[in-house]
Amino acid sequence: MPEEKKRFVLLVDNDIFEKFKALAKEQNRTAGNLGTKLVNDYVKENFKK
Repeated sequence: MPEEKKRFVLLVDNDIFEKFKALAKEQNRTAGNLGTKLVNDYVKENFKK
């Protein structure tokens, strides 16, 4: 049975969101996919301590 995923909602200013989408596009990702990667990387890095 697949692991249940949780929804994580962020509120940011429009200009930040547009820049974030541009960064995601440069990496051939969606904004949601890039956000997921960044959160996962951050948590993994900070749980090493």
